[in-house]
Amino acid sequence: MKNYSELVKAAIRKAHEDAAAAAQAAKDEIKAFEVGKTYQTISICDHNCIFSIEIVKRTAKTVIVKKNGKEQRNRITVIDGRETIYPWGVYSMCPVIRA
Repeated sequence: MKNYSELVKAAIRKAHEDAAAAAQAAKDEIKAFEVGKTYQTISICDHNCIFSIEIVKRTAKTVIVKKNGKEQRNRITVIDGRETIYPWGVYSMCPVIRA
């Protein structure tokens, strides 16, 4: 029969293993940008205005996008399990591109 401290240690070890497995599963579920794909979003002000970009190259933390014929590097942020970039800058009603 195990004593109380051994039971507590085993429970803590199992909790850490479960948390690590959950973190890995969440990391695997992130929807990521793919090179060569075109992504679009509509303007918050005018639904007829469509912003589109093409992913040219990517690293783990940045993507290089082609917009209006020019290439630009953007930092990736993850929001709600989806990679997100702000190719036109960050302001109150800026276009947001999500994977």
